[in-house]
Amino acid sequence: MILALACTFPCAQGALVPSHEWVKIRQVAVNYDLSDDATWLLAAIRRHENGRPGLEFGIGGPMNSGHKAHRYQDGYKSFYIQAMWAAGTVRNHYRGDISAFARRYNPSHSEQWASGVRSLIRRLKAENGGRLPGVRPAKRKIEFP
Repeated sequence: MILALACTFPCAQGALVPSHEWVKIRQVAVNYDLSDDATWLLAAIRRHENGRPGLEFGIGGPMNSGHKAHRYQDGYKSFYIQAMWAAGTVRNHYRGDISAFARRYNPSHSEQWASGVRSLIRRLKAENGGRLPGVRPAKRKIEFP
């Protein structure tokens, strides 16, 4: 029992999605009119893809492929650009069925991807007490410094 408590305590391993990323994810989700369910999915995509700057959400295939989602690689602008592309895909194609969405988002490994994302959503919800972290922001234009 003690081991189970130690493994689930957020400070023991760190947050699955750091608070500074949640702020950005929540802002993009609001701007794209995503539901809470779709916002959890967007956060799980971030954690599942876990790409370096320029590939944070796995958008656009390999780096230097010429995809517009790769135009920044700085960890700030790139995060927002990747999040916006992912949020647009979620908004346009997610209908509550992660398996169906996975066939669109990652067609070559859709079953594995869907399983991993479902697991991450459960873990994210458990880590955050079932509530999206932070305050729901107002819609605003995202500008880069």
